[in-house]
Amino acid sequence: MSLLIQDAFLSPALELLPTLEHYRPDLDYSDTEFLTLGVRRINTYHPSGRSFLQSVRQCEVSYVSLKAYFGACRSRRRLNLLHGLNTAVSWQLRVPSDRFAAFPELHGRDILALDGHDIRHGSHEPAALTRHGESKVPDTLTGVFLRDLRTGGARVLTQTHGHQHEWAAVKACPWSDFLWRPEARGTILVIDPVAVDFGFLRGAKFKGGFTVITRTKENLVVRESRPLSWDRKYPPNQGVLSDERVWFSEAGEFRRIRYRDPESGTVYELLTTEFHLPPGIIAQIYRLRWDIEKFFDVCENLLAEARAWGAGPVPAQVQNEFLVLVHNLLILLSTKLEAEEGLRDEKVEVKYEAALQARERVAKSRGRSVSPWVRVLRRITRWSSQYTRWLQDALLHRWEWTEGLAKLRPLMHAYLR
Repeated sequence: MSLLIQDAFLSPALELLPTLEHYRPDLDYSDTEFLTLGVRRINTYHPSGRSFLQSVRQCEVSYVSLKAYFGACRSRRRLNLLHGLNTAVSWQLRVPSDRFAAFPELHGRDILALDGHDIRHGSHEPAALTRHGESKVPDTLTGVFLRDLRTGGARVLTQTHGHQHEWAAVKACPWSDFLWRPEARGTILVIDPVAVDFGFLRGAKFKGGFTVITRTKENLVVRESRPLSWDRKYPPNQGVLSDERVWFSEAGEFRRIRYRDPESGTVYELLTTEFHLPPGIIAQIYRLRWDIEKFFDVCENLLAEARAWGAGPVPAQVQNEFLVLVHNLLILLSTKLEAEEGLRDEKVEVKYEAALQARERVAKSRGRSVSPWVRVLRRITRWSSQYTRWLQDALLHRWEWTEGLAKLRPLMHAYLR
């Protein structure tokens, strides 16, 4: 039998699995089967775990018992195994071209976005105490994710417990968890302005070894400010209005940058602990924070995972780890398809270019312009829903490589009519 699409898709993960610290080879419900079924569940639509298990039994994929299956979803060891696997897979991600190549100042630096994403709690989620002492079932559970803004890879950083706020969960993480690579130097983390936490910003820089870019909040009062010099002729600095070293009532010095978007005219006020990069590059990095929202869009709309797989934080994070794994394997497969088969999602590129041209026409009619860096720093999610659905069908129907590629080629050239 020739290579299956499923084999090509899963092989990066299956090859790494036995090398991981938490792997165990001697289980009736093996870690390999746990991995395979988790990926299958992400790629199929089932309202519950029981519905999913009924399906895999009827399709003669697996006969794992309900007790073993749900027990594995609650297992801390299996969770640690998945997290280690996602870390290892994320190190394998490469892209054909570096989107930051125009900015040599960023060479060798990891650039990450952080944000939280909510899903509904599991069907039997127990009540938990709110901060006001009330006992009630949480409306949602929040997973906090990191996304590598170079490769598009994602990771789960942490998971909330009960009514815990996502920022409390973030602050409980060890500093090393915020680094994409253990030996990384000069990591930049872009976060939502909800997190203007001076203690975290200082600790990140002096204990974690990474700098943070965020936005200011209206209630921040500057105690002292001093202007910083910057090159107004340097192209990336187009749109920068001011660059200052600032002090607040909290300890520490920070940098405040005001930037006007040439397309909308909106002025953004950024706060950072990064003092070495030109202000315009910092503004462009913050603009790319939106890429993590595109990752959430893939999870919510293409992979349709809206409810936790079980009660408590462990099943919810197991589910999020599988979401991340499928997303990262999709990137690896798309890279393989482009490198070995010359296949890439051309229709997405055409649509994106047409959208940019439309934006430029609208901006010009208003006496404005689209920043040239929008075109240079193109988005990194390079596939359509058709590609995701193709993979789901390929896994379900066990298509062979040649057969599957024949079905994929027309989908990469045009949208369905």
